[in-house]
Amino acid sequence: MVWPDASARALITGLALPPSSREAQQGKNEGVPVTTDWAKLWRLLATHDIQTGAEGEAQMVERWRRVAREIDATTARRPGAPNPLLDFLLSRLLPEMTVLDIGAGIGRWTVPIARKVRKVTAVEPLSGMREVLQERLASLGITNVALVDAPWMDARVGPHDVAIAAHSSYTSPDLLGFVRKMERSARKACYLALRVPAHDGVIGELSLRFRGQWHDSPNFIVGFNLLLSAGIYASVVMEKATVRRWSDKTLEDALERAKRHLGVEDAHHDQAIMECLSQRLALADGAYQWPDGMRSALLYWDQDET
Repeated sequence: MVWPDASARALITGLALPPSSREAQQGKNEGVPVTTDWAKLWRLLATHDIQTGAEGEAQMVERWRRVAREIDATTARRPGAPNPLLDFLLSRLLPEMTVLDIGAGIGRWTVPIARKVRKVTAVEPLSGMREVLQERLASLGITNVALVDAPWMDARVGPHDVAIAAHSSYTSPDLLGFVRKMERSARKACYLALRVPAHDGVIGELSLRFRGQWHDSPNFIVGFNLLLSAGIYASVVMEKATVRRWSDKTLEDALERAKRHLGVEDAHHDQAIMECLSQRLALADGAYQWPDGMRSALLYWDQDET
């Protein structure tokens, strides 16, 4: 299925417009509505997003261990650094509440939540991530967090007041099943944080060109529309500003980044990708700057609203 630029850009602005098929683009079947199977699309993208292999996991864990050190050092220097999505969530939590943190990772959200509520259950299947989280909890003197060693769909947990999943649903092919289990585990509300792709992103352009699909990975647009199609009318808090933009020292580094996102291992498309990067990336401050930026959205709904 091909996503024309106009539809892709309309979708990014929040309009749930369906993509056109190849036949529609060629002028066939005019007047026949084209719909998107959002669950199927998420499943396809999640399959591409899954990080496999012990080496890949070890590299990811070590990267996040460094991030954890930076977070704690920054928090010590500048307590209360703004995180609009997390701050919104914290504003809705009460001291007597229990919270289920799904895919807790290194505890980026777990730690501040634990300081606000009575108890947190952190579900984290990766042993390296749990190790980093345990190190952080011990060093910070936090004792009201229970860790569960299991993937979310296999985890056995009791009911909590609130269930959250902050950027932890991307490797789950069945997002609706993931969310329905969240709902069964939450008495009051569910929160789901997802990344938002840039409307003018280079990766989207390349993905459309070489994979016939504008979306390169699971994201807010697909997730929001999937939930909407299932009758889950989530409210949304969107980060107003891009948090961080990518940059690479060389075009060769940018090429490797693009290939990772596209899931391309061979050199068959290298020249065409490099031509696109040469046209779209701007050289500034000694590095090639991408228009693609990091931004997130928080979907949330109370249990009596579904």
